Amino acid sequence: MKREIKFLFYFILFISLISVTSGRPMYMKTFVDFPDEVKVCTTCHVQSSGYGGLNPFGKDFYESGKSLTPELMQLDSDGDLFSNIEELRAGTNPGDSGSTPKEESPGMTAIIAISAITLLVIIRHTGKKRK
Repeated sequence: MKREIKFLFYFILFISLISVTSGRPMYMKTFVDFPDEVKVCTTCHVQSSGYGGLNPFGKDFYESGKSLTPELMQLDSDGDLFSNIEELRAGTNPGDSGSTPKEESPGMTAIIAISAITLLVIIRHTGKKRK
């Protein structure tokens, strides 16, 4: 009898550990093309544990059938002036208005172009004085 109880105890413990380690829902595979920063519970939920209800993006995601539809991607679920697709691509949370994509600094191309224009203006300006 003790042996059966011990076996049952370990079996229940094993099953409960399996369910804890596979807590990520299957529909998170939907986010496979996006940065790892958005592959967390808080992308859709208020709390990192997945409890506490859904944030604005989570509600919109649920209403879209737990699918990243074109309509959902164009929405700005959290009202921060960035569409959901912009936020997901940037690795920020589309359900948190305090999480927004950072402005990119001008690339090397822009710096070279501005430098070339400035140099041309200087050359042209100094050339007029010589005549």
